[in-house]
Amino acid sequence: MLNRRTFVLGAAATAAITSALPAHAAAAAPASGDTSDNPGSTAGVLLAPDGTPLLLAQRDGQWVLVDETGSVRITDGLAGADLVDVTGDGAAFTAVGAVSGDPIATIWESADAVTWREARRLHGVRSEFTAVGNGLALGSVVKRERASVVRIAARRTASGWNTVPVRGLEWTDGLSATAVATTADGWIAAAVDISGTVLHTSRDGVTWTTRPRLDGVAVRGLALVDGRVHWVGNEIVDATPLTGVLDADRTRPAVPQDAKALGVAGTRSGWFTGGRLITVEAAR
Repeated sequence: MLNRRTFVLGAAATAAITSALPAHAAAAAPASGDTSDNPGSTAGVLLAPDGTPLLLAQRDGQWVLVDETGSVRITDGLAGADLVDVTGDGAAFTAVGAVSGDPIATIWESADAVTWREARRLHGVRSEFTAVGNGLALGSVVKRERASVVRIAARRTASGWNTVPVRGLEWTDGLSATAVATTADGWIAAAVDISGTVLHTSRDGVTWTTRPRLDGVAVRGLALVDGRVHWVGNEIVDATPLTGVLDADRTRPAVPQDAKALGVAGTRSGWFTGGRLITVEAAR
């Protein structure tokens, strides 16, 4: 099934690409058939203040942090949150999505990834944020079935999070943003259609320019590592895990075949497989 993080592409496209899309409500169950350790929804991966990779996931109605050993810590301040993406550098953390029910795009912040506070909530239309990275959140005004209609964006400044206009992404208004990250001179954003991933870059978060796309892969995470933009995702047709560097070859990471990409935390990519989080170097 498609859900908030992946976006609605229509019934015909759903059958073709569902298996390649990021893990959320349809995340793979443990091989044993015991789903007790299988989070119902995942926001993504982040680095704890001590550098430990963590999965922010929903379990039994609560948002929790799960490490690679399976250890769980309950968060505070996310009641009623319908999270879609998260980012953090070990010192500051941002999660985005919407408040539950009739969705209203919302941004949460934390200093330790455990205690969260609402930093900005939009008003007036049904909306949600679906991607966040380094002070920029992208999302959409949405229809009743959560289909993306019009792109929205917010930037963090000294005065807090403020919405900004978006130019150059109009032709992707029907697609939800799946990842955003800083580059050497601005930001790069990804969205997925039935053929692969469309990419755009921006210096200011307002005006966006098309760059060469990544065909055949649904990108779930982007990150600037050692001066290069790394990506992680799953192959569109058979959901094979893939990773790579923009303008370079894609590779098959050392993860199980059924692993679903969660994103990038620091220099490591995060994957969900067998009901648990695993991480590997973002690219080899």
